[in-house]
Amino acid sequence: MKKHITIKLFVLTAALAMLFFSACTKNKDSQATVITPSMRETELENDDGIREWQAGNYPAALEHFTKSYKLAKKNKDTELIGTLLNNMGLVHWSMGNNSEAMECYKESAKIAQQLGDKPLLGLTHTNQALILKQEKKFAEAFEHNNQAIALFKQINDSRNLAIAYNNQGQLYRASGQLELALDNYFLSLGHCNPQEYPEGEAIAFQNLASTYREKGQVAKAFKPAHMALKLSNRLGNKIRISEACSELSNLHEKSNRPDSALYYFKKHYVAEMEIAGNSQDEQLAKNQAKLGMEVKNLRIENLQKEKEIAKSQLLVIIAGVVVLLVLIGFFVYRYFSIMRFKKRQLEMQLINTQQIIEIKEQELKTYIIDLSKKNAVISSLQEDTPDVTEPVNPTEEEIAMLLEQKILTDDDWETFKARFKAIYPGFFARIKESGIQLTEAESRLLVLMRLELNSKDMANILGISPQSVRVCKMRLKKKLPTDKYESVEDFLAELTR
Repeated sequence: MKKHITIKLFVLTAALAMLFFSACTKNKDSQATVITPSMRETELENDDGIREWQAGNYPAALEHFTKSYKLAKKNKDTELIGTLLNNMGLVHWSMGNNSEAMECYKESAKIAQQLGDKPLLGLTHTNQALILKQEKKFAEAFEHNNQAIALFKQINDSRNLAIAYNNQGQLYRASGQLELALDNYFLSLGHCNPQEYPEGEAIAFQNLASTYREKGQVAKAFKPAHMALKLSNRLGNKIRISEACSELSNLHEKSNRPDSALYYFKKHYVAEMEIAGNSQDEQLAKNQAKLGMEVKNLRIENLQKEKEIAKSQLLVIIAGVVVLLVLIGFFVYRYFSIMRFKKRQLEMQLINTQQIIEIKEQELKTYIIDLSKKNAVISSLQEDTPDVTEPVNPTEEEIAMLLEQKILTDDDWETFKARFKAIYPGFFARIKESGIQLTEAESRLLVLMRLELNSKDMANILGISPQSVRVCKMRLKKKLPTDKYESVEDFLAELTR
């Protein structure tokens, strides 16, 4: 998790650089452009999003960026749209929504290519590389990050080169190539201007210390770790301070200096508590930090007690301890042997369960396709013999009555429903628990949305027009509490958690 925070801070700096670049461009054209209230609101929402990001309030940051994106789209500000898409991707990534983040980066890259915006295009490449690294797709990750490095070299952008080389180091480190990781962290340091980009230096030194520790070169790790802490204190960046103190605590512990390890861990704990104060999950963060503190203190106390026992106990007592340790080791070895055996059994059960689910999903999709083909035939027959009594412009009430009709037969629906419940057993129960009264047509719409079908496929399955599907979706949205759900997709996400 701490490695992810380091990467995300680096990428955030890049996003902020892009925002400042966009702001400068707008100032140059200010003599020929009237700043409307809508444009000011767009910039204010964007600034609020950045502040919430820096505080670690990712849901609030996403809300501000989304509002700014809608306003920028209304104003047709393509350059700002590209930057906001990249920022929204960063927030999605921080919240663990990698697929949404990747979509944002790809759309941002398209806009950057259209505008010829090489800095933004390079950032989208390096951001995609980080997601691919998490998914252990190292070949694709290196391809994207190398494109970013090439772009930043073309425009002689030292700041973004520092970011790209740091990310390159992270890729090598994740793939076990620690020497190459060190080389890239040093390249990143070489492109960090201490006056203009001290945060980049702090992150590079932090990564150097962690890599040296992983190589077992603890003595070499102390100097870059202290440099990271010094720069972080100068910046007043709590996340960076927390990371540096945690690293120094680990290094002192490995060097058998429990007092120093405890000293830096307490500083790490204080920084973590201050960071947790800005989070929506404040209470959870405090509990986790307290638990970590208790575990750390317990480990250090145990080390001190072991030293006292080793110095004070007699030979007979030592022999008894050795015998006891042998017995404990035997039982621990036996316990872990049993646990490994149970783990293998659970893994096999999981594989079998996944295979069964895949088979059932395939059966359900096959069943849906059959129904879709059957309804398509019925629709084609209806088109050949149109109903002359059908009104040309049906009203909303008439469309609602049409949606209430049972397009699938009772047997078809019950069979479909039984297969769906076999795969997603709690779905209908959660709809009932939500307390929102849904019609049968709205329940079927949610079921088909859960299967990730588009509007055209849903219309074919239900035997209605795509317009009717949209009307049904709008009526469902009106039933949802606005203070809890902004869209039907949000309600569906709540049901499928």
